Amino acid sequence: MNFNIETFLQKYYSKNEAIIIWCSAWPDSMFLLYKILETTYKKNLVVCYFNHKTRAETEDEELFLEKLCKKENIAFETASCDFEKIKKLYPSKSFEELAREKRYQFFDAILWIYKTNKIILAHHLDDKIETFFFNLARWSKLTWLINMTEKSWAILRPLLKLEKIQIQDYLDRNKLKYFVDQTNFDNEITRNYLRNEIIPKFYKVNSNFKQNISNTLNQFEEIKKFLDEEVKIFLENQNQKIENTKKYKKIYEIFKDIEWYKWWFFIEDFNNLKSLLQKELIRYIYYISNNKSTIGLSEANISEIIKFLNWKNNKTIKEIKWLKMFKENEIIMY
Repeated sequence: MNFNIETFLQKYYSKNEAIIIWCSAWPDSMFLLYKILETTYKKNLVVCYFNHKTRAETEDEELFLEKLCKKENIAFETASCDFEKIKKLYPSKSFEELAREKRYQFFDAILWIYKTNKIILAHHLDDKIETFFFNLARWSKLTWLINMTEKSWAILRPLLKLEKIQIQDYLDRNKLKYFVDQTNFDNEITRNYLRNEIIPKFYKVNSNFKQNISNTLNQFEEIKKFLDEEVKIFLENQNQKIENTKKYKKIYEIFKDIEWYKWWFFIEDFNNLKSLLQKELIRYIYYISNNKSTIGLSEANISEIIKFLNWKNNKTIKEIKWLKMFKENEIIMY
């Protein structure tokens, strides 16, 4: 196995910076924890466990991690949530959505307490491919197909080049303890059905399909970076153009300090962009307006926005979640 976690940690962490790792006690995160415990960064570790209290095994998992951290003399942080009670408050949200929100609130608190801006997750290559297929069936946006990268804002993922079988083999050969989530074998759950029934069939087509898909996703990531840069250049040029346009000097002074109007562009210049860049621009400004997330942005939403830009009506507002677009003659502010 060609894996060096020490090199990865040197790349992203200073000598005394806290290293926050989310641990589920399942094979992937336990492998990552055991490997970091072998490094010179061990003393900086902070192990986090969020107890969803939806399975009987969660108490055993939490206790195991607590004892291991005490034995290794490293920090352990845990939190839990009464999801039955919260579900009654937010009936329109799924358990997965609520659980994700509560986990990330927990992570944010831990990052603040330990004065760092990074958290390590144990997603591996199988997770990345599984999520690719899962999102391919549900979404059409490039962002969602890429889904996992080594560094994504606060999240670091050092295991993306490793397959699940490599991780499992290492743990078993070295007789290292871990827990197994029995719900992973319930094929009534769509993600499990993909993992257990659909994806393994690709071995019949090409035994190296995982690496091929990984290479394709890496190319997608490069394409997305290129498109993001093109969008940023366009928006920066538009901002300068509007600032230097005498006609809009007054309105610029009025709107520049309003919290939700930070960027501007000319509708005519937008219309001169290629269709792909128009869609990517909308995706990008939605992303930065909605706390770096494209959740809630559909192809229909993008079409609505493009129609809004070219409506004859003036001084109108288009809102999708936190994205607010104001139309003033020939310019758009958001």
